[in-house]
Amino acid sequence: MNRREFVATGIGSAVGMRSLDLEGEGGSPPQERGDRGLFPRLGDETFLNAAGGTPLGSFAEEGLGRYIEFDRMGPGGGRSDYVERMRSEVRGSFATLIGAKPSEIGLVHCTKAGEQIVLDSLEALRRGGNVVTNDMHFGGSLHNLVGLRKRGLDVRIVPATDFDVSLDRMGDAMDERTALVAVSSVSNVNGRMEPMAELSRLAHDRGALVYADIIQAAGAVPMDVEELGIDFAACSVYKWLFGVHGVGFLYVREDLQGTALTDRLFPGHAVRNYAPWVEDPDPVEEDYVFRPRADATRYQPGHVSYLGYCAAWEGLKFIHERGVESLHAHSVALVRRLVDELDSDRFRCITPDPGATPIVSFEVADPAAVLERLRAARVVVAVGGDNWNQIRVSPAIYNDEADIGRLVEALRA
Repeated sequence: MNRREFVATGIGSAVGMRSLDLEGEGGSPPQERGDRGLFPRLGDETFLNAAGGTPLGSFAEEGLGRYIEFDRMGPGGGRSDYVERMRSEVRGSFATLIGAKPSEIGLVHCTKAGEQIVLDSLEALRRGGNVVTNDMHFGGSLHNLVGLRKRGLDVRIVPATDFDVSLDRMGDAMDERTALVAVSSVSNVNGRMEPMAELSRLAHDRGALVYADIIQAAGAVPMDVEELGIDFAACSVYKWLFGVHGVGFLYVREDLQGTALTDRLFPGHAVRNYAPWVEDPDPVEEDYVFRPRADATRYQPGHVSYLGYCAAWEGLKFIHERGVESLHAHSVALVRRLVDELDSDRFRCITPDPGATPIVSFEVADPAAVLERLRAARVVVAVGGDNWNQIRVSPAIYNDEADIGRLVEALRA
C-alpha cells in the first residue's frame, strides 16, 4: 500500500488502492426506498466513499447494456438510436452541469489526460512561462508536475498550512511569467473548496490562465465555470457523475480554442484531392484537404469509449433529474451530522470548512485499528494519507443518517 495516497477500503478496482475483503456474513438488504435501491452494492456494505468512486447504479448499468447490445447485434432494431442520441447529447448534458457551452466540451479518457492537454498545448508555457499550484491539488497531478519540473518546466508548489492554502500565498508565488494556475477546485484530500473566483481574478490580473481539476466538484457541488473564471477544466466520471473508469470531459473556454491553447492532435479525415481518389480534383484545394475542427472536439484523441459514455450519459441524466443543489444539500447535511457526532479530541477534523462540500477528513490515532473496526462493521470509507493517519468520508445521495450512525458506532468502538 502506498501511504502517500488515500486507500479505499473495499474498492479493489481502483488503481493504486488496496481493498479489504468484505466477504462474509453480516450484509443487510438494500432499503428499497428512494435512490438507495438503485445501487445494489449497498445491500452488502455501508458505502461512504463517493470521492473514491461511486458504486455502479442500475441506470448506468442499463446504459452499458444498451451499448453492448448495439455492439453485439449491430444497429438494427433501433439499437443505434440510443447510441447516436448519446453521442449527440452527452457533451451538452455535461456542459449544462458546469455552466459551459457544448462547443466548449471535448471527450478525454480521464482527468489527468485533460490536464496534460493543457500543459502540452498552452502557448505561454512553450514560451517559458511557469505553473503555480498548491499541495492540495490531486497527488497524481502533483507527481506529474514534479516530473515536468525535473524536465525543465518552472513549477511552483505552494504548501498548505494545516491543510489550507491562503490566496495571499498563491498570489506571492505568481509573477509576470506565470502562464497557468492549476488547482483542484475541491481537494480529494479533505474536501477543501478552492476559492476559485478569487483565485481566477488573481491569476487573470497577472496575465495567467486557470485550470481546475473538477472531478470532486462536478455533480457534487453547484458550479459555473464562467462565473468562477475557470479557463480550462477536466474530470473523470466514475465519482460524483456515477459513471465508470476510462471516460472524462475536458472544458476549454471558447475564445481560447486554437489560440492560447493550440491543437496538439488534428482529429478528422484528410480527403485525397487527386486521381484516382477523385474524378475531378478541386483546383482550389491542396492534395490533402485539411479541415480542422472549430470546437473543443479538436482536442479529442479520436474514438473514445462509447460504452463508457453511455454509462456517463445515464449518470448525467440521474443528476439533472434530481438537481445538483439537492444532491449537494443531502450530502453536506450528512457531513455536518458526522462532524457533530464524532469526538473532536479523538477525531480532529482537517477540513477547513466542513459541510461546504460532501467530503470531510479526520485524523485518527490508530489507523490500523480503525481499518479493522470498519471492516468488521462493513463500512467503506477512505483510510490513509501522507502520514497514514487520516480517514476521508464522502456520502452521496444513496446514503442516509443510519449510514452515518453505523460509521460513528464503528469509530467509537
